[in-house]
Amino acid sequence: MTTLAPLPDALRLLPQRLHDLALATAAERNDGAPEDPLTVPLYVSDFTRLSLAPMRQGWHVEYFGDTWGDAFDETLACLSRQDVADCLTSLSFSGPDSGANGSREWMFTPLLESPVMFPRLRSLFIKPTQPEDHNQSLVCTSDGILEEGGDIARWVRKTPHLSELTVPNAPNADFFAVPLPQLTSLCVGAHFATQHFIRHLAAATQLPGLRLLDFSESTEQQMAWPADRTPGGITAFEDYEALLHSPVGAQLRVLRLRNTCLDLAQLQQLQQLQQLQGVRQRLQFMVIQSTIGGYVSHFAQDVFPWRHLVPADPGLAPYRK
Repeated sequence: MTTLAPLPDALRLLPQRLHDLALATAAERNDGAPEDPLTVPLYVSDFTRLSLAPMRQGWHVEYFGDTWGDAFDETLACLSRQDVADCLTSLSFSGPDSGANGSREWMFTPLLESPVMFPRLRSLFIKPTQPEDHNQSLVCTSDGILEEGGDIARWVRKTPHLSELTVPNAPNADFFAVPLPQLTSLCVGAHFATQHFIRHLAAATQLPGLRLLDFSESTEQQMAWPADRTPGGITAFEDYEALLHSPVGAQLRVLRLRNTCLDLAQLQQLQQLQQLQGVRQRLQFMVIQSTIGGYVSHFAQDVFPWRHLVPADPGLAPYRK
């Protein structure tokens, strides 16, 4: 019979603590007057929560809430305790579509600066931006403005047995220097800065177990016209080509490319590349278009690319051969 890791009191009490904080917020908006939970309007802060579940002989922790404030700060403080980290096998961070100036910034600085390690953690999930979101999610450092700054690498240095990683934006080159021998699944959400992720991955030597890659192209394609984009911000075809020629590319079994601007000939060339390497198993190569949405009221202003949001029936010309 397998043994479930004991649940430390600090973590056991945290869900109730976050609920108490939500109730305190509710009391403030009503000047202390009690609310009827069946008729009061629903507010975003009411849904802040921490969920616990046994998983893989340890504990899955799921935080849902804002990326700032007492609830998030107290969650990071709890997770920074070694007795708590020792029992965790899965961590998930998500929340409502709220932010500032169109961004939703996950700053894990207090945890990342602590000496805590997560020796049993197998899954780390930080929810990527969804097409309907007004705010773009990203993991970012406190030392810069909207810069990842190596914080994803700092995260995974604390997780030597990590097997599944989902992040809302691409890590910088520091990530590829971290030994992650058990990482099999890597999902990178869409953000404006790809940090040459595919190019770095093609040269990687520390990911011997990677089998699934789900990569989203830069959102600059939908946010700016080509002349206004950051030079090199969109992944070049040559980088994808280098990936499929690389040892990392040869070990992939599933490759999902989201929102690329590769044309049919380029996609077919990549498909042929993986087929030519006879020693490898067949790669499941998929392309997905699930770009960020746009407000119809902005179409007339023509300030950003939007015509991809009103395509013709894909079963008719010009899509049908």
